Amino acid sequence: MKLKKYFSNTNDLSNFLNYAYKKGIKQFHVSNEYSSYNMLIKSFKKINKKKFTFILKLSEPKTDKLRFNLKRFEQKIYKYREDLGEKHTYIVQLVNRYKCNNPKKYLPYEQKVLEAIQKTIIKLKKINVIKSFYFFPYYKNKNKIKKHPFINGITIYRNVDEKHNDHYAKKNNFKIIAMRTFGGDRKILTNTNLKKLVMFNLKNKLVKKIIIGANNKMQLDQLLKIC
Repeated sequence: MKLKKYFSNTNDLSNFLNYAYKKGIKQFHVSNEYSSYNMLIKSFKKINKKKFTFILKLSEPKTDKLRFNLKRFEQKIYKYREDLGEKHTYIVQLVNRYKCNNPKKYLPYEQKVLEAIQKTIIKLKKINVIKSFYFFPYYKNKNKIKKHPFINGITIYRNVDEKHNDHYAKKNNFKIIAMRTFGGDRKILTNTNLKKLVMFNLKNKLVKKIIIGANNKMQLDQLLKIC
C-alpha cells in the first residue's frame, strides 16, 4: 500500500521482491486501488520467471453507491491476470464498501451481490482462473449474511483487540485470512511484542493465512524468524 514511501524505483523494489522470493515468500496481497500498484506490476515483470501467487483485493463497486455490475466484476479479475500473469494462482478478496447506518439496507444488497457472482465464481474456479474466493465482512451485522458453498472464507482485521469475527467464521466453517495483525498501528515493536502479535494469528486453527507488510530486508527477516 505504501511501497512508494520506501522504494524510489522499480529496480530497488524488484530486488527486494527477489530477495523475498529467495526467502520463501511466494504470495502477495495486491490492489489496483493503491498508488503503488503500477510500480509493483513493473517490478514483478522484471522478475517474471519467478512463480508467485496473489491475493487480489477487488472492490466492486469502487464507490459507495449500490451499483454492482457482474460484467465489470469479471473484467476486473481478468485485468489483474493481464497485469500479473495468467499462469499464476489467484485468491479473490471481494470488498463492498457501501456505507449505511441501517443494516436493513445493506444486508439485502450484500446478499444480492453474493448471489449474483455465485455462477461466475464457480465457473472461474472450474477453468482455473481463480483458486479461492473470500469476502470481507465489512459491517458489524455481517454475521446475518447467509453462507454460500462457493465462499472459501473471509478476510478480516484480526488482532488481540479485533477478534469479534471468530464466532462467525467458526459457525460457517470459514477459513480466515487475517489482516491488520498489529492492530492498525505499526509503531516500533519489541521482538517480544511482535512475536506475540504474529503468533496470535498463526496459532489459531481458523486462520489459514496472515497478511503482513514488510518494507525492508531487516523487517522481513525479523518476521520470518518468528514464523
